[in-house]
Amino acid sequence: MPKNAEPGIGGRGAYRLTNGRDLHRTRNVGAHEKPSAKILGLKRLEDLTERIRICIKCPLHQYRTKAVPGEGSPNAKVMVIGEAPGKQEDQKGRPFVGNAGRYLEHVLEGTNFDRADLFITNVVKCRPPSNRTPKMEEVETCTSLYLFHQIELLDPKVILLLGSLAVKKMLGIKSVEEARGRFIEHEGRKYLASYHPAVRFYRGDLAQKIKEDFALLQTELKKLEIDIAQHSDEPGKQRKSLIRPQPKRGLF
Repeated sequence: MPKNAEPGIGGRGAYRLTNGRDLHRTRNVGAHEKPSAKILGLKRLEDLTERIRICIKCPLHQYRTKAVPGEGSPNAKVMVIGEAPGKQEDQKGRPFVGNAGRYLEHVLEGTNFDRADLFITNVVKCRPPSNRTPKMEEVETCTSLYLFHQIELLDPKVILLLGSLAVKKMLGIKSVEEARGRFIEHEGRKYLASYHPAVRFYRGDLAQKIKEDFALLQTELKKLEIDIAQHSDEPGKQRKSLIRPQPKRGLF
């Protein structure tokens, strides 16, 4: 990674330079060559990211250190949607840092995916003061202007919803408990709902349920690996082998 670069929306395939320019590991489009739909989609994601970083459409912008647009692969098969940035996310401008991020990375062990292969974001893109629950106005603004467009552009195979706010907004279901433990087909998309991993630190009774839900995610990721391998035009050039050594320790 270049010294003046940080991870952008493109995962391994792209870096966002700190001076605002983008560096992509993609071939240059010639002057007389029409950009592909993939390149146009990536450009729209980048434009959306920049709009989020400077957004002042709702009161939350007054309290943030940095907006948190989200990050990951523009080709992500799995999208993770939390509720709102926390303190560390607000300081770094990145989603799922700290314990929550480490938990997710642990879940990905034993699969052919890592964090950079997913796209991770939140319902609202700025941290609410004192980590309060986002207000309806804030949720409606962020989802209508940004989140729904991110989902449309990414078109993921599976969306993981973490926390009651994400579950209520995306599925219209009142509680995580009502939605968790199974995959839900809703409006043409496949969802899995669970509690936010951070909850397990102060609600020990939910730790096992979170473990079970993330085990479902791990199983689904392995199925996606097989699907990707079967539809690959050049199996020999896959980034990783389909079969990866399993960790000796337990899943959690």
